Amino acid sequence: MPNSDADTAAELLLLREQVVALEELLEVYEQETREKSERLEQALADLQEHMRQLERSEAALQVLKSILDSMGEGVVVADEQGRLLLVNPAARQVLGIASTEETLAGWAARWPDHALVGADGMPCTLAEFPLSRAIAGDTVDAAELRICAALPAWEIPPDDAPTDLSPAAMLAPLAPLEDVWLSATARPIYTDQGQVQGGVAVFHNITTIKQSEAALRQSDGRSRQQAEQLQHALQTLQTTQAQLVQTEKMSSLGQMVAGVAHEINNPVSFIYGNISPAESYTQDLLALLRLYQQQYPQPAPAIQALAEAIDLEFMQQDFPKILSSMRIGAERIQQIVRSLRNFSRLDEAAMKPVDIHDGIENTLLILQHRFKSARDSIGLKLTRDYGSLPAVECFAGQMNQVFMNILSNALDALEESHENGWDGPAPPTIRIQTECVEPGAIAVRIHNNGPAIPPPALAKLFDPFFTTKPTGKGTGLGLYISYQIVVDRHQGQLTCTSTPGNTEFTIEIPTLRQPHKESCAVSAESRL
Repeated sequence: MPNSDADTAAELLLLREQVVALEELLEVYEQETREKSERLEQALADLQEHMRQLERSEAALQVLKSILDSMGEGVVVADEQGRLLLVNPAARQVLGIASTEETLAGWAARWPDHALVGADGMPCTLAEFPLSRAIAGDTVDAAELRICAALPAWEIPPDDAPTDLSPAAMLAPLAPLEDVWLSATARPIYTDQGQVQGGVAVFHNITTIKQSEAALRQSDGRSRQQAEQLQHALQTLQTTQAQLVQTEKMSSLGQMVAGVAHEINNPVSFIYGNISPAESYTQDLLALLRLYQQQYPQPAPAIQALAEAIDLEFMQQDFPKILSSMRIGAERIQQIVRSLRNFSRLDEAAMKPVDIHDGIENTLLILQHRFKSARDSIGLKLTRDYGSLPAVECFAGQMNQVFMNILSNALDALEESHENGWDGPAPPTIRIQTECVEPGAIAVRIHNNGPAIPPPALAKLFDPFFTTKPTGKGTGLGLYISYQIVVDRHQGQLTCTSTPGNTEFTIEIPTLRQPHKESCAVSAESRL
C-alpha cells in the first residue's frame, strides 16, 4: 500500500505539473491573442486608411496587398453587394475561398448545411457570418467560428498546379483531419458621407488554443476522477483499519474471557466437587453429635459452656444450609463460566448447527448486570416469545455479537429516553421474538418501545462510523459490523423499522450452510 500511495502521489504531482504547464501555455496564447488583436485592430485602421487611398494610388494598393499577404490572419474585404474585393492567402486557406470566387453568396453556396458552426454549437448561416454582419453595419468582436472536422474544409490548388483540373475539381471539398476554430473580428467600411459601402473581416486561427483548453479540461477531469478514487480508497482504508482494530480487540477480549473462564472453572470445579463429600461428612458428624447428646444428656460443665458459647443448636440447623448455599453458588459460577465460553466460541471458528435460543440466552446472561441495573432504575421489562426453531448452521460467536450490539443499543435508547422524561403508555420494555419465516429461514426480532429513530438517521443506521451518541460513547461500527455479519457472512437480512414507541430490528438468516466471505471483519464492539 505505501508503494501505491507513493505512485499515486507522484502521478498527482505529474498531473499538477502538466496542468500548470498547460495554464502557462494558455496564458502565453492569450497574451499572443491580445497582442495579435491589438495588431489586428491597428491593421484594420490601417486597412481603412489604405482603402480611402485606394482610389488615389495603385502603388498604395500593392503595399496593402503585400501587408495582407504576409499576415498569418485571414483578411477578407467585400463591398455592400457582397462582392469579394480582397482575400489574402491565409483567408483562402482557412475559409476555402478560391481566387476565382466573386461573391460571399457564391462561396457559401458551395458549403453544405452545418459546415460552419458558431460558438454556441448552432449552424452559422450566411447572414450570421461575421463579414455579412459587417456589411449590414454591425461590429463584430472576437466571434468564434468552427469548421467541423466531419464536414468539408477547402484546399486551394497552388499556382503551379496542373491546369487540366476542372473548376469543380479544383474547388472539391476535402475532409479535414480535425476541427478548425477561428476568432473573427469584422468592421463596416463607411463612405465619407457615413454610408456603409462594404466590410472587412479578420480571421485568427485559435485551434491550438482550443485544443489546449480541451486538454486542460480533460486533465482537470482526470485529476478530479483520480482525487475521487483516492478519497474512496482512503475511506475504504479507514473502514478496513477500523474493522481490523475491532477484530483484534474482539480476539483479545475473547482470549481473555476464555482464559478467565478457564482459570475460574478450575477452582470452582475443585470446590463444587468437594461440596458433596463435605455435606456427607457434615451429616455424619451431626448424627454423631446428636447420638452423643442422647447418650450423655448431662455433659461436663466445660462442654456445656462451649456449646452455649458457639450456639450449637443454631449451628446444627444452619451448617447444612451454608453447604447448600455454597453448592448453589458454585453451580451459578459454573453456569456463568459456561456462558462465557459459549459466548466467546473460540473453539467454534467454523459454521456449525447451533440453537439460536442458547446464543440469545448466553448474551442476556453477559448483559445481566445491565438488565438488572435497568430494572432497578427505570423499571425495565424483558419478555421472550420464542418459537420452535430448527438448528441453524451459522457462526455462533458472530451471531452472539449481533445480539449483543442490538440489545446494548436498545438498553441505551431506553435509558436515555427515561433520563429525558419517559412518556410512554407502558413501562420500558424489550421484547425478543423468534420464528420460522419461510422454509429454510428463521427470524429474530428485537423490539423496544423507546422513541422513534429520526428518518435521516434511520437511512444511515448501518453506515460505517455513523452514530447518534455523544463523542466518546460510540464508535459507529457496531451496527455496521452486525450488518456485515448477517448479510455478508450469512447471506441474510438485517433491517430496522422505527415509529414512536415501536423500534424493531429484524435478523433473518437461512438455516442451512450458505457461501460466505471469509474476509469479512467482525467485532463485538457495540455502539455504546
